Amino acid sequence: MIRINKKQVKKIGKKVKTLELNPGFYEREFLLINSPIKMEMYFYSVGICHQTHLLANPKLNIYGWDFLEYGFLEILKNSPSLLDSKEIVKLSREHLIEKIKPFFSPDHNPKKCTLDNLEERADLWLDMAENLVSHFDGKVENIFAPSDWKKTQNAEFFYQRFPLFKAFSDPLQKKTSFFLKLVHDAGLFNLGNLKNVIPIMDYHMQRLMLRTGCVEITDKKLKNELLTRTPILDDTVIRKTCIEAMASIAQISEKHIFKMNDVFYTLGRSCCAETTLCHDHVCEKTPCSLTKTIYLERHTECIFQKVCKGANDETCRLYWQPVVETHFY
Repeated sequence: MIRINKKQVKKIGKKVKTLELNPGFYEREFLLINSPIKMEMYFYSVGICHQTHLLANPKLNIYGWDFLEYGFLEILKNSPSLLDSKEIVKLSREHLIEKIKPFFSPDHNPKKCTLDNLEERADLWLDMAENLVSHFDGKVENIFAPSDWKKTQNAEFFYQRFPLFKAFSDPLQKKTSFFLKLVHDAGLFNLGNLKNVIPIMDYHMQRLMLRTGCVEITDKKLKNELLTRTPILDDTVIRKTCIEAMASIAQISEKHIFKMNDVFYTLGRSCCAETTLCHDHVCEKTPCSLTKTIYLERHTECIFQKVCKGANDETCRLYWQPVVETHFY
């Protein structure tokens, strides 16, 4: 029904190996800001980060995760109590929603808030705070403390702990891996030697695994559902297969699994979304997200164009990510 195309994975992995990552991407304020509660900022921002395609501030030309970063930086600077678990638990869902709306609205006008599913996100926010208070004295850093993970360097420790929080309950651990990546990129903990890290797998990256041909769908019904963007009940098997393919790409490329997100996520949201650079000759975002993370002398064609199956196969290029209702990614 679903299988990995090892030849395609090898081609993509070899291409990724040649890419030079831009260190400037890791020097943005979200990672560099000096604050004793920056880990809380990462924790809560990742916890509510799912299905953010409607989140937009056209005036600032920031969308999705970029707007979340901007909004949470504003919260850190202007309303840090929203990152203080012991203060958050005092709020009702409705009160929390009203407090966060301005930070995800153009011109801070709460009536223009583009962060959707606010009730769901507020519930996740409150659950994170309540469990932090109950189990970790309200501090995210305490999740890291009582263990020997520094000796074992095994990510399994975190994958066992984070599902305590509803926001991080995804069996395939997308948000947990993303949070660990931010903690590492910000230099709060050195997680570069962690073993058994599960690749971050969101909808952009699933779409790329399908379009590049790294993951093939052999079931006709499922293939048609993906091509026609028909909602499905569960995408676990597809995601698992995409995760396996991404892990192989990371190994072949000799780049850390965390870095896969910086290549495939940024490419998927700009070069290979509703429009495709290989076919439409334009990126969906200006500037293209990928150009922030990768050194490119020119960007007139997709970095995978010569090895991507979808570049020459229209059916493959029309694949869409699974359409599912989920807060996992």
